[in-house]
Amino acid sequence: MSEARSNADRFISSYNQLDEYMRQNLGNDSRNTTYYHRVHGMAERNATFRKHKELLHSFGELRNAIVHDFGRNGMEIIAEPHLEQVKIYEKILMEVMNPPKALDKLAVKTGDLYTLEPGYDVLKAIRIMAKENYNYAPVLYNDLLVGVFTEESIFDYLKDHGSVDLTKGLIMKDIEEYTKLEAHRSEVFQFASRHETVADLEERLKATRDRNKRMEVVFITEKGKPFEKLLGMVTIWDLASEMV
Repeated sequence: MSEARSNADRFISSYNQLDEYMRQNLGNDSRNTTYYHRVHGMAERNATFRKHKELLHSFGELRNAIVHDFGRNGMEIIAEPHLEQVKIYEKILMEVMNPPKALDKLAVKTGDLYTLEPGYDVLKAIRIMAKENYNYAPVLYNDLLVGVFTEESIFDYLKDHGSVDLTKGLIMKDIEEYTKLEAHRSEVFQFASRHETVADLEERLKATRDRNKRMEVVFITEKGKPFEKLLGMVTIWDLASEMV
């Protein structure tokens, strides 16, 4: 029984922490008078809460099922939650109170990226990307993103020029028309600030699923502006693995 009570104590402790966190963030808004409405209020302003909204509502119902209230200052635990449910709630509590930043959790930092410069040899880039299985290579100039080199860049160049002899010193500058962000016909490259969370980027992905262009990469800069120093890169595969 002590273990079961411990599970209940852990659950109620997490519930109270979350409820207090929501109260502090929402203030005295009269629309948020219950736990259910506080979750809804937080979800209106926070992507991580939106991600877990339905589960948080369910856990509110679980709290009411295991507790008999005697008013504001008293309660009796009348049922015991399963340990797995307690662990799930504790995990969500950690995530919504300290949402993981995409730059910290998912992004490959610029120093670890395979990047190119305008004077970089195209054939060398193709060989390295094929060997390492890289789909995208940012093209940087003075640490600023000026393009992205992909298979599509070469295909579009060939479509316009008919053929190309890569052994004659073709460099990125020569094909910059095909590496610019706006030149990619079927891919969307977005920018996010260093403060955006994993949940923020997951929402971006969902928002682009039904469009003609698919979101492939999110580049992270200080404020999410294209003209800022590149800090890191998150691909669609990074996001997909997080959402599984």
